[in-house]
Amino acid sequence: MRNLKRTLSLVMAMALIVGMMVVSASAVSSDFNDSAEITNTEAVDVMTAIGVFEGTDKGAFNPTGILTREQAAKIVAVMLLGEEDANKLSTNSTTFKDVAANRWSAGYIGYCVQQGILAGTGNGNFDPEGELTGLAFAKMMLVALGYDAKVANYVGNDWAINVAADAVNAGIAPKGIVLADAMTREQAAQMAFQTLTADTVYYTNKGTTVIGSDGMQVIVGASAPVKVANSTTDDYRTVKGDKDEVQQFCEKYFSDLTLNSNNHDDFGRPSDQWKNGTKEIGTYASTADASYSEKVSSKTLYSDLGLDKTTTVDVTEDGKANGTFTIEKGNSDDELGGNGVLVEAFVDNDDNVTLVVINTYVGEISKVTAAKDGDDRYVTVDGKKFETESFEKDDVVLYTMADGEIQTMTLAEVVEGVEVTKTTGDSSFVADGETYKYSAKMSNKGDVKVDSVLDLYLDSYGYVIKVDVSKASSDYAYVVNTGADKGRYDDESSYYAKLLLADGTVVEAELDEDCLKGDDFDAKKKELDKLPGYIVEYSKNSKDIYTIKTASTSGLAEDKKVEINKGESAMTLDTETVYANSKTVFLVQTGTGSKATYKSYTGYANVPDLKDNSGNFVYYCKSGSTVATMVFISDVSASSDDIVYVLSSKEGTKVKDSDNTYYEYKAVVNGEITTVKMDEELKDSYPSGNVLKTDILLNVIAYADAENEILDASACEEYSKVTTDDTYQLPGVEVKAEAEDGIIDLGGKSYAVSDDVEVYAVTKGKKIETGSLSDVEKGMMVTAIVKNGEIVTIFYGSTTSSGSDKAEISGSGVNTATVVNASDLSSEANGAYVLTKMPEDKKDDIGGEITDNMFFTFRITDKDAQDVALSIKNSKGNLMYKEDAKGVTTGFHYFYVQVIGEGINNSSKGYEMSNKALVDGTYTWTIVNTTTGDELIGGTFTIR
Repeated sequence: MRNLKRTLSLVMAMALIVGMMVVSASAVSSDFNDSAEITNTEAVDVMTAIGVFEGTDKGAFNPTGILTREQAAKIVAVMLLGEEDANKLSTNSTTFKDVAANRWSAGYIGYCVQQGILAGTGNGNFDPEGELTGLAFAKMMLVALGYDAKVANYVGNDWAINVAADAVNAGIAPKGIVLADAMTREQAAQMAFQTLTADTVYYTNKGTTVIGSDGMQVIVGASAPVKVANSTTDDYRTVKGDKDEVQQFCEKYFSDLTLNSNNHDDFGRPSDQWKNGTKEIGTYASTADASYSEKVSSKTLYSDLGLDKTTTVDVTEDGKANGTFTIEKGNSDDELGGNGVLVEAFVDNDDNVTLVVINTYVGEISKVTAAKDGDDRYVTVDGKKFETESFEKDDVVLYTMADGEIQTMTLAEVVEGVEVTKTTGDSSFVADGETYKYSAKMSNKGDVKVDSVLDLYLDSYGYVIKVDVSKASSDYAYVVNTGADKGRYDDESSYYAKLLLADGTVVEAELDEDCLKGDDFDAKKKELDKLPGYIVEYSKNSKDIYTIKTASTSGLAEDKKVEINKGESAMTLDTETVYANSKTVFLVQTGTGSKATYKSYTGYANVPDLKDNSGNFVYYCKSGSTVATMVFISDVSASSDDIVYVLSSKEGTKVKDSDNTYYEYKAVVNGEITTVKMDEELKDSYPSGNVLKTDILLNVIAYADAENEILDASACEEYSKVTTDDTYQLPGVEVKAEAEDGIIDLGGKSYAVSDDVEVYAVTKGKKIETGSLSDVEKGMMVTAIVKNGEIVTIFYGSTTSSGSDKAEISGSGVNTATVVNASDLSSEANGAYVLTKMPEDKKDDIGGEITDNMFFTFRITDKDAQDVALSIKNSKGNLMYKEDAKGVTTGFHYFYVQVIGEGINNSSKGYEMSNKALVDGTYTWTIVNTTTGDELIGGTFTIR
């Protein structure tokens, strides 16, 4: 292959990143906990796979650690003897004063000294932990290949020059390292790896040693080293055209090692595949003959590749075929690639060209999923999953794709808080004196405007791939409140403002009195009192004294129409149409007074729907513009994509700390199993009109504290149950048909299941665990979230706890109450009551005025026939009611119980309990399998 390497530093940097990360799942380097720091992946993988290198006792490879003399002795011994025989080396004598016979490396050191590969450092010492230079390690590798240290003059004053020359000629000197420097472990792995494929040599005559009068030894008459012959049938390479008749080191010492150069990686690049016997080590992309990170013309490719005729070649982009490209002499019109797009060209010995295009994308980590049950940890970005132990939620990352799957990922470099002073069309801009060019994948160039203050995210080539309005641009604020202290003397008065900044934080700002009109305290205080409800422009000096001036033309407008739609630029504020762009800052207040909390959104694409006919707002547009710079909204309900499932059917834990009293509940918050803090106990009063004691599903959350840690129960909102909404919940529906081919039947209606559906199980022990769609079985009762017609989340009940399999039934119960009259009930022989009529206007009325009878239905879903019993106990644990059911069949089984009115008729069921109606209070109910004693389902209800 021609050696036409065109090296661009930034291109090669990215190529290394891409190359080092795209390897087989069996690659050994990925097993090290510092694998992200390894750049010579192929070398580390192969040398580790054959046992020459190993990690530290802490599971790391330590690629940048300096190679020691004793480590080098082991490497050479294993390379020459094999791992098994090398590990059997031992010594019963002490050759060096600083190497005890029982030292772990004594056997390896003794072997290398005996073979003339290593020597002591003088005075009877070896210095086993001493650093080893690249030259010293190269000498050891050359001797292993068959070079004679004395014949080749690796001794004496010129030894370093001779070693360096032979190392380069033998092909074992890694590019880009200084051999005279101490060698890192990774560099040593690369040199040892190159030694594997280097030719072995021997001497037909090693000459005669002549000792001069001064004692100097000189070898004369020695032959030049000769390459060792080998049959092509023993060649380590599997492609016929790659084989030769010379013995390489690995063919002599590692005969199971093979290389297939006729391979391609996931991006479509020509690649080498290494195997040790039948086990694949990994697949590694070849070095491109030409690489580019900006547009490249047909003319340039023709010249750089040294072609002598026009050729049309297939293009592979992100692992998929993407047409053809003609490489033609003098053709400057046709181009390939773009800023930040890696274009790699490969030419084989027959002048066949391969063109590969690899785009770099940017995204924000939306979810991190912990490892569980043998599945690796993974992150989600732009709806795609990537297995990794790195990165956290909200990280901005660069990633590459091949055939629709993420292949590599790295953090994006960010330049924070730069001010744009000049823009040049769609190509570049100037910020803080630096010129930045756009990546070809930059999507929001419109956000880059003169005077904007931005955070810039750069790709691996230095191009801007994403911008965000910088948090450093918080030069506008909403005035929450003001106050003043009148000093004893006029010059001792102080003025304050509570400012809500663009990032959603609140600061107590001491003001420069000169920014307030008036000659005395009363006049300035009067001006200060006008400011709450206004948006102001502010600055502060080095002493944190603020200067403010009003920006909005008026203060807070109250009880007005507010209509803001997520993703739409136009907003309706009272009777006006105001516009937002990607930089508009929305400040949304939830709660009032001491419970007021704030959230900031940047851009109309990120703000939730905000709609109310009696909301409050104030906005500010720069002079001459109809685009809002900042909008403040309060007393308006916000739609949300939050998914907060609170296990409120289990009593919360009351916690009292130095600042607050709150109740802690188990929950799922946007995909994370965790706990939530509520400012009040979830009971009868929440949500309004219902006895809670069932789990709740929230999509709008509000906080009761400034730190946004404790939820305000009265301000949080449940998911809609209106099935015509874009997003709604299906509470307590039966699975009529299990999910198959992406479709599930819930409550008799078929729904599409999202590819990224999240499933959670609530165990019998009232724990929340991650479930799977395959666990959702026919007959179960589930709660689901539907978004744009797709099921995106499912919660189901599980009768097992922590994986116990003693219960054979998976069920879910419904605790409903209906107020009816005695005439609506008819008694059956077993004393239970059945409902003959259910007035439509009296359904679900448990908290209203009860005048006659209350009738409860308790339901269990059965997978198998069994004997069950319902028990009801009062708050003291006394049994108030019990009913058996023998041999109930598969499906639903109902217990009908009249609890208010004529009495609950225990006597007819054979139990000696009070035959009185239940008094006001809270009761617990359970349904158990009477054969096994397992609780199948239970709950609570309250009578008042």
